[in-house]
Formats: sequence, structure tokens, C-alpha cells
Amino acid sequence: MALNLLSAGTRRGAAGGSLAHLLADPTHPLAATLECLNGNCFVADPALNLIWMNEHARRTMTQLAPAVSSAFGVNLADVLGGSIHRFHADPARIERILHEPGALPRDATFSFGGITLRTQINAITDRSGTRHGYVVLWDNVSGRNTQADDSYRAVEAGFAEVSNVVQDMLDVSGATSAQAETAAAATEELRAAVAEIARSSTTASDQTRAAVTAVSEGVEKLRDLQRSSAEIGDFLRLITGVAEQTKMLALNATIEAARAGAAGKGFAVVADEVKQLAGTTSASIGDIEARIEAIQRAAGEGFEALARIEELIQGISEGQDSVAAAIEEQSAVTSELASAVAGIADGARKVAHYTADSQAAIAGATERAATMHRLLVGS
Repeated sequence: MALNLLSAGTRRGAAGGSLAHLLADPTHPLAATLECLNGNCFVADPALNLIWMNEHARRTMTQLAPAVSSAFGVNLADVLGGSIHRFHADPARIERILHEPGALPRDATFSFGGITLRTQINAITDRSGTRHGYVVLWDNVSGRNTQADDSYRAVEAGFAEVSNVVQDMLDVSGATSAQAETAAAATEELRAAVAEIARSSTTASDQTRAAVTAVSEGVEKLRDLQRSSAEIGDFLRLITGVAEQTKMLALNATIEAARAGAAGKGFAVVADEVKQLAGTTSASIGDIEARIEAIQRAAGEGFEALARIEELIQGISEGQDSVAAAIEEQSAVTSELASAVAGIADGARKVAHYTADSQAAIAGATERAATMHRLLVGS
């Protein structure tokens, strides 16, 4: 939208000289209005020659004079009366832009010699739409942009440092997660091994108790064998007594047969056979007694050995029971440890996930800060 700053009386003179004449009169409302602006103001004729500046712009140009002279070779005294194109790298492009419909007002920012200026140019027209020149409002934003640059660099450095810390946390979290996973797997294997040991220990305890029972039965059977051997010994002693008596009777019969002479000769033969049979029986019984005594001694020794074995196995059984109880307790503790390590592994995974989210958030904040910096510097 073009500025309509000319009165009906001044529209009769549609030349840039008329605009310069009006601005040369400090009492004219146009000059007074532009002079009161709290900002830098240039006025250019239709050919883009600078014809006027307000006092605010004059003071600012005094400060910028060294940079303008160095960058463009234009002294402060020569600013007015010269073309704006002295400050443009491509004047033809500027001309095309200014004459495009709807191009004005137009904002632009350009830099030179460490100075950044933000400008707005608009056309000065009368009510009929005739263009009598241009008004340029501008501001030196170098200091503001420098502060923005410094702030952005500080923010960027802070974000970079935080990002490095988060990356370290991410690395540590990843390593911790991996180690926790390994520990969880190892603990699970340990838990399974302890459970297997517990089952094996329980089986061994059952087998030991079965062995104790078997030994006890063996001891009892040896006791029965001892009792049976003793009873057999009693019977054998009884038979031995009978054999001795039979021998005495056979001896008496032999004596009586000898007295009877020829009549007792047959009886003497029978008595002698009975005597021999009784001797043989007595000798056999003696041999049997010797064997039974050996069996009794072996049974006694076996009984004592089995008693000692029973005592040892009983001790082993008690120890096995204690070991089984301890292993069962260890199995429970190992299960709790496995659960705890699994929880640590899950927590490490969550920390790694949250750290990655934090890193993404920091990257997003850095990008937004960069965008704000670009918008601020470019405004």
C-alpha cells in the first residue's frame, strides 16, 4: 500500500523537485511528520535518488559513516543527492521489484562491513496513484543481531554440552542394559542349575533314606540269622548229647555181647555199627557246629559292619537333608535375584529409551533455537 502523503495543492507539481521543495520547508506538515518519526527515514525521488533524511537518520549515519565509506566509498556528505542503487549489488533487480504490482511496501535486510540494516521501502503517491517518490524507514540491527548471535551460540553450546552428556548417558545406559541382559541370562541359568541341583539333592536324599531303610532291614535279618543260628546250635548240642548217649549204649551193648559169647556175636556187630554211626554223627555235628559258629561270627561282624554303615548313612542322610534345605533356600534367593536382575535390565532399557527421547528433544530444541535465530536476524 503506497503512502498518500501529498495534499491536493501539491499534486499539481508531480515531480521529484516538488517533493524535495516540500521537504525543504521544515514547517510543512509532511516534513514535520517525517522529522518526528522515532526512527531513521530517507526520502527518494522516483529515480531513487536520496533527497532528504530526518535528524534521527542523520545521527545514525554519522555513526555508520566509516563503515559506509569503507564498504561503498560514499562519504556522509555525499549520501543525499546520490542514488540508492549505490548500495545495491543488482540495481536492475531492485527496479523490477519496485515496479511489480503489490510489491510495496517491501521489507529487506542487508549487511556490509559488520553492519546489518533492516529496511522498509514504500511508494509516495497522490490520490490519483501517481508515484512521486519513495520513503525508506530503516534501523541498524547490528547490535541486536550480535546479541542474538551470542545468545544463540551460547544456547547452541549449552545444547551441545547437554547433548554430549545425554550421549554419554545413552552409551552408559546401553552398556548397562547389555550387561544387565547378560547378568539376567546368567542368573537365569544359575537359577535353573540351582533348581536342578535341588531336584538332584532331593532325589539323593530319597535314595539315602531308602539305603538307610535297606540297611536297617539287613541288620534285622542278620539278627534273625543270629537267632536262627543260636537255635540250630541248641538243637545240635541236643543231638550231640543223644549221640554221646548212643555211643555209651553201644559200648555197653558190645560189653554185654562179649559176655554172651557166641550168642551175642550178631548183637555185638550191630552195637559196633551203632557206635560208629554215633561217632560219625558226633563228628559231623562238630563240623556243623564249627560252621555255625563261623556263620555266627560272620553274622556278628556283618551286623556290626551294617550297624556302622547304618550310622554313617544316617549321618549322610541328615547332612543331605541339610544340604537339600540349603539348596532349596538358595534356589529361592536365586529366583529373587533373577527377578531383580530382570527388573534392572528392564529399567536400563527404559533409561536408554528415555535418554534417546531426551536426545531427540534436545535436537528438536536446538533446531527450534536455530529457526528463531534465523527469524530474528532476518527480521
